[in-house]
Amino acid sequence: MKKGMIVGVIVVVVLLVLFLPIPRGTYRDGGTKDYRALTYRIVAWNRLISDPNEDGSAAEPGVYHKTSVFWFPDNFKSIDELWKIETGAD
Repeated sequence: MKKGMIVGVIVVVVLLVLFLPIPRGTYRDGGTKDYRALTYRIVAWNRLISDPNEDGSAAEPGVYHKTSVFWFPDNFKSIDELWKIETGAD
């Protein structure tokens, strides 16, 4: 009985390490928040954006709000690389 309990505790600890997200901070790009686990990464985008108008003039600035999940191995990329994935930029 004691051996089964020890195995159960070890399994729970391993699952927590793999799947429990830890806050990693807030970026100074409008307030994007980053949460990381070993198997995935959650990014709560709150980024200031301004896309140019069709004629090339400056547009009104806006804020991009979305929550995205990036699974292994994308969870180890930088926030700039994840932004390129998010927006589809090359």
